[in-house]
Amino acid sequence: MNVHEAILSRRTIRKFRQDKIEKDKLITLIDCARLAAYGANMQPLKFAVIDDKATLDKIFPNTKWAAYLPDGTPKENERPTAYIAILGDSAIKPSKVFEVEAGAAVTTMMLEAVEMGLGSCWLGAIQREEIKKILALDESLELVYLLALGYPAQESKAVEMNNGEIKYYLDENDTINVPKRSLEDIIVNI
Repeated sequence: MNVHEAILSRRTIRKFRQDKIEKDKLITLIDCARLAAYGANMQPLKFAVIDDKATLDKIFPNTKWAAYLPDGTPKENERPTAYIAILGDSAIKPSKVFEVEAGAAVTTMMLEAVEMGLGSCWLGAIQREEIKKILALDESLELVYLLALGYPAQESKAVEMNNGEIKYYLDENDTINVPKRSLEDIIVNI
C-alpha cells in the first residue's frame, strides 16, 4: 500500500474485533508520530500506550462516540483494544497549545495504522481531567487527544456529499458512509 492508497482507504472505525494489538505495532505508530511535522521543531508531544483491559475499561466511559449515528457507541465486545494518548508537554511548550502538532501526529499514526490493518478513531470528545487522573499523568502533561485502535469489525467508506449534508450514516450493510465534498467544490480558482 502506498501513501495515496492509505489516504483513500483510511476512514474512522468505531467497532473493533477484540484481538489484542501487538505491542510492537503500537510502538511503531508512536515512532511514526515522532517523525511528524512540528512547528519550530519543538517536538512538544509525548505518547502513552494504553492496552491493558482494566485501564481501557476505566477510560471508555470518559469518551464520546459517533454523535450522528443512533447507536454509534461501541458495545462492550466492540470497544477499542488500545488507545494512544497524545500528550502535550508544557515543560517543552509553555503555551499549552498543542493541537497543530497533535493533528500532524495523529494523522501520521492513522495512516500507518491503515497499512497495518488496524482501524482507528481520533477522539477529541473526551473527559480530559478524568482520563488524566486514571493515567496518573504528571502536571506538565496535557491530554490533547486519544487515538482509539483495534482490528476493524466494521467498514467505513467515503461517499459523495449530497446537498451539503455532512452527517455520516449507516447503509443497509452496516457500512458507515462518510460524505465528502467534491474536489470541484473545494478548489478555489483565482
